[in-house]
Amino acid sequence: MKTLIQRFRILFDRSFAAQGWKQLAWLITAIILIFAIGWLLHFAIALKSGTADLSQMSWHQRVFQLLIDPGAVDYVAPERRTIAQLIALVGTILLGGCLVSVISNMLQRHVENFKEGGITYQLHDHVVIIGYDDMVPSLVAQICRDSRYDGCHILVQTTEPAQTVKGYIDRNLPKKQEDRVLMANARRDSEEDLQRLCTTHAREVFVIGNRDEVDHDSMNIECLKKIVEIHKREKDCPIIPFTVFFAYHNTFSVFQVTDLAEEWRKYIEFRPFNFFEGWAKKVLISRFYTDGYTKTAYPPLDREQISQQSEKYVHLVILGMSRLGVALGTEAAQLMHFPNYFRNPELKTRITFIDIHADREMDIFKNRYRHLFQIMSSSYRDFESDDHTEKVLPPTLFTGKDADFLDIRFEFIKARAESMPVQQLLATWAQDKGQVLTIAICLKKPKLNMDIGLYLPDIIYERNIPILLQQQSSAALLSMLNCEWKEDKVSKFSHLFPFGMMDNYFDLNSRELQVAQTINYIYDYFFKHGTTPTELPDEQTMHQLWIQLPVALQWSNYYNSYSIGPKLRALGHDEDHCPAKLTEEEVNTIAMVEHNRWSMEKLLLGFRKPDAETLQRMETDEAFRKQCRQLFIHQDIRPYEELSEYSKDLDRIMVRCLPLIILQRNGATR
Repeated sequence: MKTLIQRFRILFDRSFAAQGWKQLAWLITAIILIFAIGWLLHFAIALKSGTADLSQMSWHQRVFQLLIDPGAVDYVAPERRTIAQLIALVGTILLGGCLVSVISNMLQRHVENFKEGGITYQLHDHVVIIGYDDMVPSLVAQICRDSRYDGCHILVQTTEPAQTVKGYIDRNLPKKQEDRVLMANARRDSEEDLQRLCTTHAREVFVIGNRDEVDHDSMNIECLKKIVEIHKREKDCPIIPFTVFFAYHNTFSVFQVTDLAEEWRKYIEFRPFNFFEGWAKKVLISRFYTDGYTKTAYPPLDREQISQQSEKYVHLVILGMSRLGVALGTEAAQLMHFPNYFRNPELKTRITFIDIHADREMDIFKNRYRHLFQIMSSSYRDFESDDHTEKVLPPTLFTGKDADFLDIRFEFIKARAESMPVQQLLATWAQDKGQVLTIAICLKKPKLNMDIGLYLPDIIYERNIPILLQQQSSAALLSMLNCEWKEDKVSKFSHLFPFGMMDNYFDLNSRELQVAQTINYIYDYFFKHGTTPTELPDEQTMHQLWIQLPVALQWSNYYNSYSIGPKLRALGHDEDHCPAKLTEEEVNTIAMVEHNRWSMEKLLLGFRKPDAETLQRMETDEAFRKQCRQLFIHQDIRPYEELSEYSKDLDRIMVRCLPLIILQRNGATR
């Protein structure tokens, strides 16, 4: 009953807030209803008295008749006509003037409140979006297209003019979907205002925040704390997913590896995300961008099979060490691991940063990932000086067999992206058939990206080398240049791909979560039974295991799931349709690859390799080993051949289960 009342209220407010015939229809309906009620009352009175003659009415009936009908004065005796006229005049003023004015004002204010988001509805099973920035229209459009959210309302909280925000959102929606969006003018730092959003009964909540806020991340965290307090007080409140946007990568990284939100996760399912990490995932993992109903597909960095016998390696060149450029480089370092490295250690994935301030940016990068560079060499060149000699920068802590056992290498070049030495170097790399080359242009001044992307050496366009071009707002120009709208897509600029737009960087992708939960279940099953499962339970069972998992392990499972495509392509299999069973040779090969990937993941997330003395104690003292884990020290960050058989089995079991994971990801059942 309450749900029907809420639906009627929303229908009335939306219809009466509209212009034209909808308002007229409501007024006509109200008038007809009032006259019907009046006629029924009059008929009931007449039926009860046995007459409908006015002259036979009692005095209170005559007064009522005079109040609502001034023409009834003609039926009053002449000696009483003066008082009757006064009564009729009062009725005209009260019912014909004041009442109409009051009702009109009430309705007008109600309409204004609805349009400005000032009305509170007791919603259930709805989606809440807290805050507004350029990504919200795209997010709302994704929700409306997703069948999982069919029929639910979308409540958008904002402190900006609600009608303006609603207009921005409606531009991305079909007309029939616009009515699903409701506005709430409220503050996200006010607990009273947050209660109006009914998050305790929501299906899902997105905490976005407001654009151009200096303390954006702090305010989002404060908002979340207030919501948790609201959920604590709600009896039998379900654990609802909260996706929280962090504008700064440092804040995002902290929430990836530490359970700062451990107390919150008793009441909400906490999912942090970040603009730069989101776009890196779009380009390298999801590999598509959707603008309305137009889809841009990004090629994988490994565009051909890099098997154990391959003589090629992936080379990603990033022009500009902007925050997006750095995110792209670190995401590539998580993914691009191949078996030919174990045959030839020179065939490492190569990630090159070129920036006019590369010396300073390199120091920032190495400080941020200091534990990685404790065991990894890197190289540096300064094209701004007369001496272009490459300098090899050794690991800062470890040497010998404890260093340089990973299959990724970083290179830093100090130079202007448009300078002649850089252009010549790019041309040389483009001609090298041993490289699988990709160029990403991510300068801190986005207006320069287009200038550089359109005027690279000819050999790059001739060989169809992908060029990822960061744009700030629209991808329309590049879509026209690369002929996406033509049947014949061959052109000089057919391999220019826009990315990094501000309005579309979040993917409402449930497959990523499902695969990560599946991987977690497989590990849990192995720890309990010592073997791998042959089938998977229902999603609810896996989800219950997932929400009990520390956040650092959740992210570890996510990164494992992201690497499935490159692993299967290295074996020559389709990433969506792998064989029902992998051979033992394939399992052992990819297990070594998986260990390198896992080591890189841990190092980028802040874990570190123990020194010899610490390692020796960790291997014999379980309590000390657990203590070291709390300090982000892991004994398995070392070459694959030095691992225990148990640790090697952890890599093997996940590879053996790849067919089961793919089957689940594709929605198939056994």
